[in-house]
Amino acid sequence: MENNYDPKLKDKAKRIAAGPLGKEMVKFPLLFANSLIFGQRPSASGNLSINNATATLVNFGYGNIAIICYHVLEAYKKRIAQEPHTIFQIGNLKINPLDRIIDACDELDLATIDLKVENTKKISNSNEISSFFFNPISWPPQDVKKDDFVVFGGFPGRWRQQLFSNELKFETFSGLCPVSSVRENTIICQFEREYWVYSINLRPDEELHDIGGLSGAPVFIYRNLHFDLVGIVYQFSAQFDLMYVRPAKFIHTDGSIIKDPF
Repeated sequence: MENNYDPKLKDKAKRIAAGPLGKEMVKFPLLFANSLIFGQRPSASGNLSINNATATLVNFGYGNIAIICYHVLEAYKKRIAQEPHTIFQIGNLKINPLDRIIDACDELDLATIDLKVENTKKISNSNEISSFFFNPISWPPQDVKKDDFVVFGGFPGRWRQQLFSNELKFETFSGLCPVSSVRENTIICQFEREYWVYSINLRPDEELHDIGGLSGAPVFIYRNLHFDLVGIVYQFSAQFDLMYVRPAKFIHTDGSIIKDPF
């Protein structure tokens, strides 16, 4: 695919990405996300059977909500039907999401979970990359356009580690990338790795191509001295390096989801 990037602008963008501003930008989405896991309880045997994804944490003014992907919720339903003792956690918080569903939509691959009555301080015990609930300054957000730059972040399963019999560690993956195309119900970002600059690179010898586990991750855009939550990652094509994002505008402030946006 031919590009017309101005070399001077490209060099400027690289300098910004590699500097302090770039580091803060890629950290931002991780403040409002945490790992989501479901499966067997970790055991000393080390034979761990766990699925993982990402949950976006938000408060529109009516209480704390987790936004996840519908396909993740459906996978949990199927698993618990076969294994009744299956656990479900967002960070360190164990819940039964089926008792907390606000709304769910197969077509949009979105689901919202009510966390108002939960002790959400349990979600994270991290100091730097912690978990807060994003409070938008207005809602819904304005649409993004082609060539806008968005920032995303989540918890890829590829980098999941079992440290002890009862402890998992999730390393994060985040980045700033341009919007390649915008459809009525989908935002698509093409990963152009030849232009990548690493602001934070804890694994310099490994380039991550499988970002499974980012389903449910938040996508933000920086506008006029604030960030807008503009989307939720719902799919990634490793073959074509395409990240598919569902516009967050389909979620109402009470957590209900527009069922027929097409």
